[in-house]
Amino acid sequence: MSQYLHINTLIKQIGERLPLYVFCAYFDIEPPYNAAVPSRAVFCRAIDAALRRLACTCGSEMVQQQHHDRACPYDLLLNNSRPSVFALRYNSAFGSRNGWLTVNFSLIGDHVQLLPFIILALSEIAIRSKDSESFKLRLIEVRTFPNDERIYDGKNRTLNLEPVNPFPYVNLGRDESASKITVQFTYPTNLAYSGSSSVIPEFSILIGCLWRRLTDFLPDIIPIDDVPDLKKALENVHLVQMKLKWRKTPQSGRGGPGKTGGIVGHAVYAGKFEPFMPLLRLGEWIGMDDGSWMNAGLISIEMNDRS
Repeated sequence: MSQYLHINTLIKQIGERLPLYVFCAYFDIEPPYNAAVPSRAVFCRAIDAALRRLACTCGSEMVQQQHHDRACPYDLLLNNSRPSVFALRYNSAFGSRNGWLTVNFSLIGDHVQLLPFIILALSEIAIRSKDSESFKLRLIEVRTFPNDERIYDGKNRTLNLEPVNPFPYVNLGRDESASKITVQFTYPTNLAYSGSSSVIPEFSILIGCLWRRLTDFLPDIIPIDDVPDLKKALENVHLVQMKLKWRKTPQSGRGGPGKTGGIVGHAVYAGKFEPFMPLLRLGEWIGMDDGSWMNAGLISIEMNDRS
């Protein structure tokens, strides 16, 4: 128990320091008069395309060089002397509320001033349904998550950043009692990010990827190899099933080595997940990859059994 207590404290300190902001955008899904209603897939592709254009394309290699690459859309928006320690991510599990399409997205890093650019891009999404002209997807509002406070009113086109606060760490560790989980690799994940050459997502490799991802945003956190209790706790979780395939991803296009792809699919793990659940939940928002293209390394967690 003392072993887990030490790791819990360490991960809690990291989670509380991480500048993670989560929001939910609401869209009107009614097409203009006489236009066919586009499918959910059409809406998803439109939002996907809009947010991809806003993604930082630098990858972690630019953090060390302390500036954004000239091909990155944020080269002119941010102070070039600062490292690109931020990322824009969105949850591909689109939902609905009061007849509106809902999309959760997160901004990681001390760059809340980018929200107006993100909201502007979301409010300018245009889609084309079959046999009809293109029309804009109307952004109704944007709210904080999970506090559900409105920061953007689409009707009056007003923005209020006062309610914006970091995502509460307490929401990350609410289900540590699970004895078996499924990790869905919803977007290509390059496991080499952990420093391993394996394409098998052993749990230790999974946590290695997440830990390195955290160091992108918090460079001063202790290296995972210097936490013997954490490494010992990893021995209590095992990969029991997987169904994966390799999917290619776009080249980075910035002169350096680009990605060739990553794994997608799912893997099932069994064992004692305390204290890893907060770390895995963070992975749902920050990803497990260096983020050199939109949503690379994004995962989702499904709870199978509870002890």
